[in-house]
Amino acid sequence: MAAMQWPLRFSAFLLALLAAEPALAWAPEGHQIVAGIAARQLTQKARAQIASLLGGEAMIVLDASWADEIRQQRPQTNPWHYVNIELGTGRYQPARDCPGGNCVVAQIERDAAVLRDPRASRTVKREALLFLIHFVGDLHQPLHAADRHDKGGNDVTVRLRGKRLNLHQVWDQDVVAVMGNDSERIAADIEAHLSRAQKKELESGTPADWANESLIIAAREIYAPLPRSGRITLPPDYPRRERDLTRLQLTRAGLRLGAMLNGIFR
Repeated sequence: MAAMQWPLRFSAFLLALLAAEPALAWAPEGHQIVAGIAARQLTQKARAQIASLLGGEAMIVLDASWADEIRQQRPQTNPWHYVNIELGTGRYQPARDCPGGNCVVAQIERDAAVLRDPRASRTVKREALLFLIHFVGDLHQPLHAADRHDKGGNDVTVRLRGKRLNLHQVWDQDVVAVMGNDSERIAADIEAHLSRAQKKELESGTPADWANESLIIAAREIYAPLPRSGRITLPPDYPRRERDLTRLQLTRAGLRLGAMLNGIFR
């Protein structure tokens, strides 16, 4: 039943995504890939507890974009999707980059704390889990952690294959789209090509470490090749050129989410 519902839910959300003005995070397929990789790492105990909270094993993937779907109804959650670390300012500093704890790094930590709290209600834990699944993915989209006085690339207009877009939008959607439209197959393929040692290496770190990693990637791989001013026309094959980096970031996010969930649901 869940498998039949997904195409309808995806189509409806994709239409809303394209109609919205601000760019969101990884396209729904990207978040599904992250969740699909994470699901393949779960211990039996973690899998059972997560399925109980969400209403089925498949929901970790099907609800991976829930946090985007409720943004208009709950605008106070918008800052939880990103952290603006200005290029050239060094590493993530909570007092400077996350005032009041209102950013994705702090929110991941809060959601994890809620899930560990034996006093938290089932309803509160379910919501924290849905947010956590999504926000770990968000933090690995490099432009969700980096800023050049341009709202993470939202204010940078580019042209790609004749279309006028913004840089953030290209990294949310186009670089994921070239990977294909079967998120389950992509997640399975990624997982199948990872050794145990590679998984162990890639799943390490804290949310603050992941923010710093995304910041470096954004600075070196996204911003550095672009002119500082003037019209920016991206090569027609730009999304394909960035496919390996996109795959790596989705892989990191999935493995790290899985490891975090296993640590919580022990």
